[in-house]
Amino acid sequence: MRYAEILGSISTLVLAIVLLYSFSTNPPVYEHWVNVAGRLVPPSALESGKAISIYVWEDLFPAVVALAVAFLAFVMALVVLLRRG
Repeated sequence: MRYAEILGSISTLVLAIVLLYSFSTNPPVYEHWVNVAGRLVPPSALESGKAISIYVWEDLFPAVVALAVAFLAFVMALVVLLRRG
């Protein structure tokens, strides 16, 4: 194995351990916010829809455009490959 492969394997293992540990334990923030979280009022469906819409169309808009361009390039490449045969 090359040095880069060993380094990549070790960093992957460390990242996996950190992710699994963070998902399996309660962060200290949640222990502090137990009483506060109990007082929260669940949002209505309209508020949830508005928040999701703002998230998708404002915060993720560059990513959605990039995904659409990549999908369009993939479809065009596939059409060109299929027409050649």
